Amino acid sequence: MKTIVPVEQLCDDWVVLLLILSFVLVSVTIGSDMPQVLKSLRSMFNFRKSDGQLVYAPLSLFGLILATMHIAISVGTLVYLFTGSGLLTYTETPLQSVLSQSVLVLLFIVLKIILYILVNGIICSKHYIPSQHFRWISFYVMVQALNGAMALVLSLLIIYINIPVQVAVIVYLLLAILLEIGILFKLFSAFFKKKCSVLVFFIYLCALEIAPCFLAWFLVK
Repeated sequence: MKTIVPVEQLCDDWVVLLLILSFVLVSVTIGSDMPQVLKSLRSMFNFRKSDGQLVYAPLSLFGLILATMHIAISVGTLVYLFTGSGLLTYTETPLQSVLSQSVLVLLFIVLKIILYILVNGIICSKHYIPSQHFRWISFYVMVQALNGAMALVLSLLIIYINIPVQVAVIVYLLLAILLEIGILFKLFSAFFKKKCSVLVFFIYLCALEIAPCFLAWFLVK
C-alpha cells in the first residue's frame, strides 16, 4: 500500500550521508576550479566567437565520473524528497528510494553522453561541426553538475529550513530550464552557427535533446 511520508521524517542517517557525499563530489569537481567554470557558463550565451575561442570546463575522465555520481545522487535525493512530500507516491525505504531515483538519473546522463559521442562523431565526419566535439562532453557534465548542486541546496533547504516543497519544485524547474536554454545556445554557437542549416540543427535537437527528455518522462510515469 502506498503511503505519504511527511518531510520532517525524510532525513535519516542515509540521506544525510548521501548529501555529504554529494557535497564532497561537487567540491572536488567543479568547486576546485570555479573561475574556469564561471567562464564556461558565461560562454553559453556567447554568439560572437567561434568554437575554438569558447571556454569549456576542464574536467578529466576521473572528474567526469565523480561529477556524474554527484548529479545522480543530488537529483535522486531531491526527487526522493519530492516523493516523500506527497508530490509523488512513496513505497520504499529512504535508501531504496534514493538509490532507485539516482540510478535513473545516472542512466539518463550516461545515455546522453553516449548519444553525444555517437551523433557528434557522425556529424563531425561529415564536416558539419568542429573536430574537437569531445570537449562538449566535459561542458555538458559541468552544466549538469551545477544542476546537481542546485538540487543539493534545495534538498538541504527542504530538510533543515522546511521551505515549501512546491516552492522548491518551481525554483528547480525554472533554473533547470534556464540551464537547458544555455545548453541549446551553446550548441548552436559552438557547432552549428556557421557550418550547418537550420534543418540539421533541428534534427540534432530532436535526437539529442528532445527525445531523451520524452524518454525520461515516459520512464518516470
